Amino acid sequence: MNTNEVKKIMVKDTMLYLPARIIEGVIGLLTITLYTGFFGTDVYGTYGLVTTTVNISSFLLLGWLIQSVFRYANSFDGNKKRVLFYSTSFTLWISINGIAVFAGIIGILIIGSHHENWLTQLYILGILQFVTYNTTQILLSILAATRRAKLHLVLSIFSVAAKLSLTVLLVMKYRTNSFTPAAAVISSMIIDTLIILVISIRLQLGKYITFRFFSRKVMKKFLIFSMPLVAVNLTMSILNLSDRYVITPILGTDQMGIYHANYQISSNIFTMILVAVMRGVYPMIIKTWRQNNKAQSQHLLSQAVRYYLLVSMPALVGISVLAPTISRLFLDEAFREQGFVIIFVAGGMFFYGLAEYSNKAWELTANTKPLFYNTLISAVVNLGVNIIFIPLYGYRVAAVSTLLSYLIYLALSMLRGRKVLKINFIPLSVIRILLSCVLMGVVVYLLINRFSQSALALLIFVLLGVLVYIGCLYVTKEIDSEVKNAVAWVKNLKK
Repeated sequence: MNTNEVKKIMVKDTMLYLPARIIEGVIGLLTITLYTGFFGTDVYGTYGLVTTTVNISSFLLLGWLIQSVFRYANSFDGNKKRVLFYSTSFTLWISINGIAVFAGIIGILIIGSHHENWLTQLYILGILQFVTYNTTQILLSILAATRRAKLHLVLSIFSVAAKLSLTVLLVMKYRTNSFTPAAAVISSMIIDTLIILVISIRLQLGKYITFRFFSRKVMKKFLIFSMPLVAVNLTMSILNLSDRYVITPILGTDQMGIYHANYQISSNIFTMILVAVMRGVYPMIIKTWRQNNKAQSQHLLSQAVRYYLLVSMPALVGISVLAPTISRLFLDEAFREQGFVIIFVAGGMFFYGLAEYSNKAWELTANTKPLFYNTLISAVVNLGVNIIFIPLYGYRVAAVSTLLSYLIYLALSMLRGRKVLKINFIPLSVIRILLSCVLMGVVVYLLINRFSQSALALLIFVLLGVLVYIGCLYVTKEIDSEVKNAVAWVKNLKK
């Protein structure tokens, strides 16, 4: 398969993932809006701490398995090899979850008597959510790796929409401040369980999973690739989420709730972009790398970065311009803080996304030790700044440290990764994208300050900004090839 054909597939897959991720992002924003209306700042802070702990625990204990499954899902062709792959993966999954749940229950029994009943119940639900969450992540990674994009997208959209709808129904039926966070966790568990059942049936996992076919050779393959990632996952967790554990004991759950709500707005948007582009391009990059075609892999990785810039740079500019308006329109009054956290976290997440592409050089070569040093340095900076300055200047320091530490992370990743797999930036392309973003930002800024502000007006302004941005890219011929590929793809669909 030549480079142009591979690029067409990358564009097609990205075009499939991106609209779906945009829908997820909109629903995610609506979720934050409703949750900040349902929860008080202190309860939302506690809920945020529990969900953060679930995410960290999944990342630390099973992140290496999720990454291994995604990396090697296509390497086991044929029924016999699939039996080895899935049996080994399932045995590792059930063993880790069993130990984690047992340890979690023991921990709750020890500390449970010191907390209110609703908080103990929330902790128990958090342990159960840990299982359904990490299982869903593993199965979705298999769908992405095997390019089952349509099923992946349908389930992803269903997940965020159904979780929100079910939470609203439960809250309306059992409206108490202490039950509200439990309703959100219960909804998440129920929908994740449905998704697990659907994927398991579609992938026919039942016929591939047998404990006696657990393979030490397959496990060793996973461990060689991913064990260095355990240390990376630890330092990455500190880098990504430790600010919550600094803010809460120092400033309390009220301040934690305000910070978490604003952080989630930017984090959701940029995670959506990063995942959409990465899911669309990375499977093909892995495929060319497995064919020992380093030059093509390098070219495709550079192209993937360009796709990321095409989507993430206007998002960064748009969020920066609209942050105060977003805060006012979508957050309950108790959670508003004029967009400061939203802007700085958006900048940090933009740098983080770029760094993830640089890191592919280490992941493809299965040499993940350099990632540990990069994340360790960045995490130490992040944690140090937070511990020293949050007591003095409040939770906004955490947003600034997010930007600073991710910038350091990006610099380290790019400088060291270029020695293995170089990402080539085309200066003219970057300039065109930047100029289009500036023009879009000016238009949106003038509109938002000229007319009345409402959710409908904001939507119209955003759509107009997108049209200006795309129009500018088209006029400068920056997206000529993408437009041609998209038109050809649409024509093929009509045949």
